[in-house]
Amino acid sequence: MLEQLFSRSLPRYTSSPHAADLDAFATMVAAQGLDTRRTQRHTRRLLRVLEAAELPPSAIVDGEALRAAFDAWPHKGYVGTWRLYCRYLQELGRLAAPGSCQPRFALKEQHLRRLVELRGIAPATVTYDNWALTDFLSRVLKPDQEPSSITRQAIDEFFRRRGPQLARRTFVHTVHVVRRYLSYAFNTGMLAEPLHEFALPQTFRFEQPPRALPADHVQALLASIDRSTTVGVRDHAILHLMAGYGLRPGEVAALKHTSIDWQAHTLRVEQSKTRSVLVMPLAPATVDVLRDHVERWAAASSGTELFGLAQPPFGPMSACCVSKRFKVHARRSGLPIAEASAYALRHSFAMRLLGAGVSVKLIGDLMGHSSLASTSAYLRIQTDMLREVALDVPAEVAP
Repeated sequence: MLEQLFSRSLPRYTSSPHAADLDAFATMVAAQGLDTRRTQRHTRRLLRVLEAAELPPSAIVDGEALRAAFDAWPHKGYVGTWRLYCRYLQELGRLAAPGSCQPRFALKEQHLRRLVELRGIAPATVTYDNWALTDFLSRVLKPDQEPSSITRQAIDEFFRRRGPQLARRTFVHTVHVVRRYLSYAFNTGMLAEPLHEFALPQTFRFEQPPRALPADHVQALLASIDRSTTVGVRDHAILHLMAGYGLRPGEVAALKHTSIDWQAHTLRVEQSKTRSVLVMPLAPATVDVLRDHVERWAAASSGTELFGLAQPPFGPMSACCVSKRFKVHARRSGLPIAEASAYALRHSFAMRLLGAGVSVKLIGDLMGHSSLASTSAYLRIQTDMLREVALDVPAEVAP
């Protein structure tokens, strides 16, 4: 592959100790569908980084060391090369998980495996717990310290500093995750005293204001998306499904081409939280939106995923990526919804059904809830609904 890309400067690449990796990497990038010029750029950037960082050839690469090597170069362009090279190393089994060998994280890995094996928690929950614990341990311990070095003062200082920096629900969840970890550390003998015995923050259901967007804002947001590009068509289809069918970002990201039954006009959705499957009928307008996306996207991607990434590394979108696309279009729309999250579309869907007279039980089934309490969190009383049930004030009041 190097001979096809660099006919004039070929000796520079073939004489490098990383020649084998460069050739295999270029072959993988070209197989992703990138043209010759973009493949050349990624391969050229990779050679520069590997030579400057003096990374050993054909060896297992530490994720943190690799990220540090790429951070020394300009952000533009090199981020895509870093992602592609990480995928290349992962396929070969040569990318070491960052931080996995540090003593402060060893017990965390055992704790998370125990939660999966004994409690069967969802992958999304494992990901979030891992983030919260990594954030906690990185701030209270040095890389070479064991969890036994954690002190009450360090825990109090962590919560005092992180409290104002995190959203309330995120902070409350972080406190629960840290407390569960400290309890496990004490039960295994890693901690000499029960540091997990502290009061939890008080929370109240429905303490947050309603998150639903007005119907006209939702329609204006969809109309503001530029559908002259392939990415615009993709993003419009994503937000259309979330607004019209109440799908979670993770459920949208998990959709595949086989999820659509074009003959029956139905969509098969794997609901992540209840681990159930819901087959939803598609409106004719939705079928047209999805068909337009599939036809436009077919030339850019050959994967099985319905919504894929438009830039390297190519592949399925993540739930985080779906949420970010909502934020991008919310800012571009000029509407007063820049601070809203992608879940606001799901709340709007629930409120629209409630306003149409749909029962709470049916709304919960459509949204993939296992209890009515979960559905009630979406169905906050709105001002317009209060006006409809308000009693008339009598003109005269008897003494």
